[in-house]
Amino acid sequence: MTDTYEAILAYVEGLEIVDTHEHLPGLEANRPRETDVLQEYLTHYFNSDLRSAGLSAATLGQAMDPTQPLMARWELVEPYWEAARHTGYGRSLDVTVQALYGLDGVRRETLPALNEAFLGTLETPGHYRRVLKEASHIAISLLDAEGPWDPTLFRPVVRMDRFVWPRSLRTVVQVEEEYGVRIRSLDDWLGACEAALLRAREQGAVAVKNSDAYVRSLSFDWVPLREAEGGIEAMRSLRHLPNWDEQPLQVGKAFQDAMFHHVLELAERLEMPVQIHTGIQEGSGNLLTNSDPQLLNPLFLQYPGVRFDIFHMGYPYQQTLSALAKMFPNVYIDMCWAHIISPTASVNALAEWIDAVPVNKISAFGGDYGFVDAVYGHQWLARRNVAQALARKVGEGVFDVPRACQVARMLFIENPARLFGLALE
Repeated sequence: MTDTYEAILAYVEGLEIVDTHEHLPGLEANRPRETDVLQEYLTHYFNSDLRSAGLSAATLGQAMDPTQPLMARWELVEPYWEAARHTGYGRSLDVTVQALYGLDGVRRETLPALNEAFLGTLETPGHYRRVLKEASHIAISLLDAEGPWDPTLFRPVVRMDRFVWPRSLRTVVQVEEEYGVRIRSLDDWLGACEAALLRAREQGAVAVKNSDAYVRSLSFDWVPLREAEGGIEAMRSLRHLPNWDEQPLQVGKAFQDAMFHHVLELAERLEMPVQIHTGIQEGSGNLLTNSDPQLLNPLFLQYPGVRFDIFHMGYPYQQTLSALAKMFPNVYIDMCWAHIISPTASVNALAEWIDAVPVNKISAFGGDYGFVDAVYGHQWLARRNVAQALARKVGEGVFDVPRACQVARMLFIENPARLFGLALE
């Protein structure tokens, strides 16, 4: 088993992989500058583990204030950091620091030197390329973020959430300004939605993204468009109020459901894959059942022409996702975020999927980070998790090492490249 694992890992480590999901600033020049390493490393994911370990929100805010002394802030988080160090989030950061900065993880004794080295990356151009290309060997990353992007590193994904559920009239005003339309009717809104998707595709977007599971159930009923008129009336009825563009907008579930079906119809016509957040929501509390991928089952039936890329291995619903991917030709499994949520769950899920799901339907990696350093640690874990799962199947006699390497290439490169129409060198 050890020799088998090492042989597969050696092959996997040589792959230049596809990254299916990131939240990074699209240009290195847009990295936050008024920061330090403690604030940056606590902006995404690991802060949730610290909160889970008992750190209060107020204390976390103090620890993330870069205007205060570094070591005093470390004192606030150190007990919780040590409690969470061995989670996937914690391990990702330690691996990152060891590889990128040559220090023994994030610890009291390493923090001053780490911070100095980190601040140096803000002053020296090329850090994105060093992390993503030279260290992580990522061919291309799909970017879920607003603003311009570096085409040598990223391909954009377009979010349509604001058309499904505009939260305030300010969103409506932004749409009007961007697309040169006055929203007076549902047809106006539908037209702006289509224009947004067409423009995004023309600008290079390779997929549509939906993250509504953070704020509502993934149960999108089929609703006749005429029943969505109430959402437009809600927009119209608030325009006379003082500061009307800041007013919260309650468009109702019928409007949201009808609009998401409209987005899916457009995606089907334009042949754009649709990425959907399922499973655990980032943060310190939410309604987990809202994000059960099983809730999407009716959509898989209604839109056989849409390729659904189901995120985050559906954790903790990975067996449900396995059944859905097995049942539906248009349902694909995406392991973005998964390897740092739970490395063990990722290994076990992949080993089970190989038994149940055609291997051309699984994408192995998406960093899903909001800051670039930790992408390294995530891909490091992902390569090892995949190698473990494949070595297990070799040990079970399912296939041999050459076939395991072939499958690894499919998972990390060929499957996502085909799904998203990526032309790789």
